[in-house]
Amino acid sequence: MGDGQRANRLLSNRTIAVSAVVLVLLAAAACWVLLSLYGRGTDADKARLESVRTVGTIVLGAGGFIALLLAARRQQTAEHDLATKRHDLLLREQANEDARHDAAERRISDLYLKAVEQLGAEKAPVRLAGFYALERLAQDNPAHRQTIVNVISAYLRMPYDPPGDEADRDRHRACSEEREVRMTAQQILTGHLSPAGPDRARYWPDLDLDLRGAVLIDLKFHDCSLRNANFARARFLGQTSMLGIKFRGSTRFDDAVFEGEAWFAEAEFSDSTRFDRVTFLADARFDEAAFFGATVFRRARFRRDARFEKARFAGKVIFSEAAFDGRADFSGAAFSDAAYLPGVDFGRDARFVEVTFARDGWFINVEFGGNTDFKQVTFSEEVRFVDCTLDGVPYAPPEWKPRPEYEDLD
Repeated sequence: MGDGQRANRLLSNRTIAVSAVVLVLLAAAACWVLLSLYGRGTDADKARLESVRTVGTIVLGAGGFIALLLAARRQQTAEHDLATKRHDLLLREQANEDARHDAAERRISDLYLKAVEQLGAEKAPVRLAGFYALERLAQDNPAHRQTIVNVISAYLRMPYDPPGDEADRDRHRACSEEREVRMTAQQILTGHLSPAGPDRARYWPDLDLDLRGAVLIDLKFHDCSLRNANFARARFLGQTSMLGIKFRGSTRFDDAVFEGEAWFAEAEFSDSTRFDRVTFLADARFDEAAFFGATVFRRARFRRDARFEKARFAGKVIFSEAAFDGRADFSGAAFSDAAYLPGVDFGRDARFVEVTFARDGWFINVEFGGNTDFKQVTFSEEVRFVDCTLDGVPYAPPEWKPRPEYEDLD
């Protein structure tokens, strides 16, 4: 038997009983000796017995104190053992939780990789299955939603050239299948970006969208909410509808091309918004849109009608060198900050009826054409018209009253 086993061996009942008997016998013997020596009843014997009793009391007190210390030590040891067991239990639980988390992450990674591999398949149904698998994965795992949205966006950024009339049958079929796959990818995004949908659990909040250079077909972002969105150089085929959309971060449409109608009615742009060199080949509608940050339409091209009726521009707005080939209607719009329109070409009609310019307004080298209307407009003292023309003739609205220091500039 080893030393550790001897140390941990418990006392038997027989040993305890024998020890108790021995202690009783020793106590009886001690009493007999004391009575024999000091039991005669004299004063000296009584004094000696009292001294012995006092010493015995002190000894018993010391023993009791030692017993109390031993009991406290045992209690401390028991509490330490209990704390150690609890700590070990917590460690085991944490280890089990880490193991479950690692297993779940491995499972998610496997599902993610398999779904991404399906997106590269040659057959369209396999690619569709990959998108639906990614959608389920994102719905069940919120921490991975941005990554999966990035994957879907990356697919939409891949080159896609719709076939023309001269394309052969095989190319038409392949492009039709790819169009269906892309439409599905778009619908997955739009179906989870609207907080006003019937199923709030399907809403994925606080997402960024990077669709630079993407080819988007009949895109519909109705009442959606995005954080940062980048559509620079994107090509929008068919009708684009972003009715009531809310852009809560920076928004970019630089060099984008809208081949069909573009609807931004009641849209809300909370941060900086850039439409530099954007091209609208069909009607562009920004009715009742709200722009709270700096808004830039530098060198934008509106080939058909552009409507900004009752739009609100709370930040600076720049339309420098923009071209409106169709009708430009800003009726009821409000410019709360500076509005810069140098070099703008209004090729046909320009309506600024009941518009409010609360601060600076720069109409410099602006070319107006057709019916130009500034009725009931509210000009601040900082609005100026310099070198503007209407059908080639120098022009300033009759409603505008220039400040004296501006009269020599026009």
